[in-house]
Formats: sequence, C-alpha cells, structure tokens
Amino acid sequence: MSGPVDAPLPLGMVWNMRYGAEAPSGTQPPVSSDELWKRLGDFLDACLPVAESAGVRLAAHPDDPPMPTMRGTPRLVYQPALYQRLLNLRPSPANALEFCLGTLAEMTEGDLYETVEQYSRQNAIAYVHFRNVRGKVPQYHEAFVDEGDIDMPRVLRILHRNGFSGVLIPDHTPQMTCEAPWHAGMAYAMGYMRAALDALPAQDRHPPDP
Repeated sequence: MSGPVDAPLPLGMVWNMRYGAEAPSGTQPPVSSDELWKRLGDFLDACLPVAESAGVRLAAHPDDPPMPTMRGTPRLVYQPALYQRLLNLRPSPANALEFCLGTLAEMTEGDLYETVEQYSRQNAIAYVHFRNVRGKVPQYHEAFVDEGDIDMPRVLRILHRNGFSGVLIPDHTPQMTCEAPWHAGMAYAMGYMRAALDALPAQDRHPPDP
C-alpha cells in the first residue's frame, strides 16, 4: 500500500481526525515499535489498578487494517501472536481482548481457529466482534456474516467449549439498498447469530463443569 496510507500524520491529527485546530504545521515525529509498547505499558500501569478495583476489564481491539505500520506509525496488534505479547505485558484479569474476528481473519499469519482456541482457553476474551471478511491485507473486503472466509459456527463451538460467557456483538456489515441500511445489516447479523447459537450441539451450548 502507498499514498495516503503511508503519508505521515500532520500535527494535531490522529488517523483522519483533527483534535488540535491550532496545531502548527508539520508532521508527527517518528516513534519506534518498542517505544509504542513502552507507552502501552505505562498506560496499563495507570489504568489497570483502577479497572481491577472497579471490577471491569480493559479490552484491546487489534489494529484494523492489521498492518505493521500505517501513516508512518508502527502498530501494536497486527498479528495474532501480538495479542499474547499484550497479555504478557501486564498480566491481569482486567487486561483483556476485544476479539474482532474480522480483523483477526484479515491478518497474514496464524490460524483463526487456533487463535480463538488459544485466547478463549485463557479466559482472555472480554467480548467478540462477530464479523466476517474475505481475503487478507492488503486485499480484503467485508462480507455478510454468513458469506465470508470464517466458519462462524465453528468459532462459536470453540468459544462455548472453552466456557466463554461474554458478549457477542454484531459488528459493521455491508450495507443493503433499503430505507434503513444500517439497521437492516444489524438485523441480518443478529438473526444469523441467534440461529447459529440455537443450532449448536447441546454439549457446546453451556460451559463445561469445573
């Protein structure tokens, strides 16, 4: 990829959003991957004790699109194994994952079903973005939940077998040509999810006994 994807960020901007209207001209200074991970550690040091005391979990979304750099900036989680680095950085029940199936499927390394197995066994998944795609970076596109590369019922079987009790969220979907395209896409995904859950074998519908 080239062009705007590689263009350095102007001062006063994050991605395509301007937060500093009075920022001077120029671009953001470069930062190394190691420095970015250090900053994440500092963030977790400040926030995890508060999250733990409040009984909530911080959930990290993987980089989407999952590329090693974008806009001249390194990324944190652009391959499945980097989720483990995040968990190991500051081990805590409150340091968890926003598990976006679509983004994970876009990644160029790893096996999606082994990834679901790995992190659900650790009880590291806070919630799941239930989304499907076709292809991998840099050539991919979003698909309806039942039309992409991911075998979504297989993912559900792994999650239930490993005792996942969190939330499944219908993520963004291709828009339909109708009066309420967003609502129609969400309704389509929700209906599929409900049917897929009901179709699980009985032994996969509930977490195993301790």
